[in-house]
Amino acid sequence: MNKSVRVIVIGGGITGATVAANLSVQGQQVSLLEKQTVGGNGATKYSGALFRLFDPDPEIARLTRNSVELMETSRVGEVFAQSLRRCGILYACEKTQLNDDAISRCIAQHSDALYALERVSPQAACELSNGCYPSDNVRTLLYEPKGGVGDIRKTARDMAHLIRSYGNLVLENAHINAISSTASGVTVRCGSYVLEADYLVLAAGAWSRQLADELPIDTRSIPLASLRARRESPIPIIDTETGTHVIPLQGGYYQAGSKIRASAVDPESLRYDTGLIVPDILGRLKGSGLEHTAADVVTVLEGFDSYTADGRPVVDFIDVHKRCVAATGFCGIGYKVALAVAERVKYMLLSEEMAWNSPFSDSRHLFAAARFDAPETVQ
Repeated sequence: MNKSVRVIVIGGGITGATVAANLSVQGQQVSLLEKQTVGGNGATKYSGALFRLFDPDPEIARLTRNSVELMETSRVGEVFAQSLRRCGILYACEKTQLNDDAISRCIAQHSDALYALERVSPQAACELSNGCYPSDNVRTLLYEPKGGVGDIRKTARDMAHLIRSYGNLVLENAHINAISSTASGVTVRCGSYVLEADYLVLAAGAWSRQLADELPIDTRSIPLASLRARRESPIPIIDTETGTHVIPLQGGYYQAGSKIRASAVDPESLRYDTGLIVPDILGRLKGSGLEHTAADVVTVLEGFDSYTADGRPVVDFIDVHKRCVAATGFCGIGYKVALAVAERVKYMLLSEEMAWNSPFSDSRHLFAAARFDAPETVQ
């Protein structure tokens, strides 16, 4: 059966662009709508785009492993991989039995020739990071040689090029007023103009609640700073014990994160206090063995993302007619799971149309909006 399905995707960040591209290569009629520019807005605008497989949540690790495999087996994954710099990534966490067990399970389940996960010593971590990770730090250390950091904004733009190459629409500066669904399809209102389709994917990140106001998400700030590096690491470093990370920016600079979080219903309502953020970042870096002063801080970035209460995204139908899928609430990890989420959305929309058997049927409840007892939202 080769029926072409019309799909509107709202949101041109990494998730929406990847979803739209994945549907396009399946021969579907796709329209990607973005309120500003593809890859230049929302969480994607500020994301450091770290790619690591390990996650304390085993379901997020499984999603990421699926993304790793899709980079080897799918057209969209091939495009995605072109912007991922696989320089390796170092993960450091407090040395506890709980952390040790979680890492051991992840290695046992996912480490192989395609994607290795390796415990390393503090001395090895010091050498891998060009001395940025101190050899006297006592942490549980995990190294992922094929992890790294991506150019997330380029990836989103590359997805837009792929969408257009299949003759599909990418519409930027599109301001969506309302969405609705019936048993036969969906309607999207852009000012006085109305678009219709068979299905809709709402991937507008922290703005998703403006169109579906009972989604179980909120907006949280993710403050970041760019600093002049006194010693440059060739690999990203995540230190969960001190709550920061280091992402090499090349040219003697890197990006680091703060754990100060503000919450709001949308990005416009967030407030950032540089007077608190800068000392917080410097203090966390010091705890990781990296000494800085405020004079080393070049810029403070007002990053943010949509969050859920349990740290897992919502990838689910949100209307009674099963015409509208939400893909949101990525809690700062949207980049590494974008391919896996796009594949899930593909099966959600097309399994019945194409008479496919979905490989994700037994795990859909893990990312359902109903896990928070949220009522269905789009009528």
